[in-house]
Amino acid sequence: MKCPNSAAVKALGSSMDRLNEAQWYVELMQDNYHTANKFRWALTGFLRSIKEIPQIISMEVQQHAELKDWYKEVRKDIQNDPIVKYLSKQRDVVVHKKTLETASSATVGFVRGKQLKLGISVPINPRYDSVEGILMYIDAAARDTDFLGILYTEDDGSGERSAVIREWKLPGYEDVEVTTLCKHAWELMGKTNVALARMLGADFFEPQLKVKPVNEVSIQTYDPDWVKEQLQIAKSEIS
Repeated sequence: MKCPNSAAVKALGSSMDRLNEAQWYVELMQDNYHTANKFRWALTGFLRSIKEIPQIISMEVQQHAELKDWYKEVRKDIQNDPIVKYLSKQRDVVVHKKTLETASSATVGFVRGKQLKLGISVPINPRYDSVEGILMYIDAAARDTDFLGILYTEDDGSGERSAVIREWKLPGYEDVEVTTLCKHAWELMGKTNVALARMLGADFFEPQLKVKPVNEVSIQTYDPDWVKEQLQIAKSEIS
């Protein structure tokens, strides 16, 4: 007797593999959240992977009449989903026209744990790493003063650290952080994949994209010794 789970994996294996690939790209995005180019490259990979999944599923269900008609209607809903449609257009831009354009918001300040205590918004070019934000503030402080008192150059035991808080966005969806958009698209594809597997008799759990909360990856803290060293370098270059 065939195992229903094994049969479903065999039937839908290619789309499942592409879902895993897309998840890996999101993990790369979070691991490289403060390194601009690596983040953008991982996002580009995600956009390519996620767009291919509906077509892969369409080819897989051709061998299963009981799935084909159901998926034909569901695919229309997927393609009409506003976020999926938007991400699909971004993928087309990358493939056919130009490098993906990203945007970000950034704050330089100090944090205790994952809580911002005080900060100031700073403009960071989307092509630049997050560290450029605090270096800009350090340069300004070297020329005048640390007027916000956010540069921690000594470890006072409070657990507070100078930090850059950054969130990545895409033009047209500036109100939603990028990995949140990716999570929505991935889970929509994943639920469709699992629904098809269940129609083949499989006993699969509802999929959830395993991502860290945005506030865990959006904060990059800096060691007081490093801040002190950079401040000294900035002052020496001015004098």
